[in-house]
Amino acid sequence: MKNLVVLDFGSNSVRLSINQVSLNNGKAVFKEIKRLKETTRLAQGMGDGKKKRLKDEAIERTLSAVEYFKKIYEDYPEQRVYAIATAAVREAENKQTFIEKIRRITGCSIKVLSGETEAYYDYLGAANSLPVRDFLITDMGGGSCELILVRSGEIKERVSLPYGAVSLTERFCRNGQLNASQLFEFQNFIIGKFHTLSWLKKAAQLPLVLMGGCNRTVARIQRVRDGYSQIDDIHGYKVSVADFFNIYDAFLQKNIAQREQIAGMEQARADIILGGMTPVVILLQQLYSTNVIFSESGAREGFIYELLQENKKT
Repeated sequence: MKNLVVLDFGSNSVRLSINQVSLNNGKAVFKEIKRLKETTRLAQGMGDGKKKRLKDEAIERTLSAVEYFKKIYEDYPEQRVYAIATAAVREAENKQTFIEKIRRITGCSIKVLSGETEAYYDYLGAANSLPVRDFLITDMGGGSCELILVRSGEIKERVSLPYGAVSLTERFCRNGQLNASQLFEFQNFIIGKFHTLSWLKKAAQLPLVLMGGCNRTVARIQRVRDGYSQIDDIHGYKVSVADFFNIYDAFLQKNIAQREQIAGMEQARADIILGGMTPVVILLQQLYSTNVIFSESGAREGFIYELLQENKKT
């Protein structure tokens, strides 16, 4: 295997990652050589009840993206294709129909990650690529939020909450906006969920390692503000809590069209950014955190780390 291809089916977007695998002192290592993303909103319209279904329109958008990705990755020699999926697929009643459609196109089956496994892969992605030992990972995805407490480089606690930027936006942020009443309702909901996690207080004053598309958008906006020319170079980038709050405040005061004009903003996230940022803001307030660290390495990279280790054993 020379090129390891991973299709990553998230609740908001599907990603293609092509990674070159090589040996370094007898150890298999990988380097991402191409990454593409299509915003397909797979979780859109699933609702928040017990019976969730992937909508036909969302499935078709995602299948079109995979057809496009296939034309690209097939040009790479000695490739092996893998696929993983997170909240939207794991919660859907009709997941098997979707998985079969993807298999027909790609020839590979999707590994649907449980919330616990997604959290573990987030940990592997961060722990293997960031020079920090004590931190709280907060992965705000489109359909779920993973929280992982790490002490001395080891997992101490982890949880996956079934609430993400897309689902929370549909529930609280009508038309992408938050008025005072909606914000109060949103805050009470999130505070109630965090209150059930008694171990969160152990993360007090630790840095938050942030993952997920909405968090990456914040990082790019702050890099513009800080005068960086390479705004996508966010892995390991530190931002003060005050700067994070300032960006959140700016979003609260703008409508979707105005947010789209902010330098560094990913336009496809302008409508869900408040849904994604609000839980993080509340967490930062509760934990008295001093700064955040952004990670580009998350569940997908953690999956690859484990995959290479398993291949080494066989």
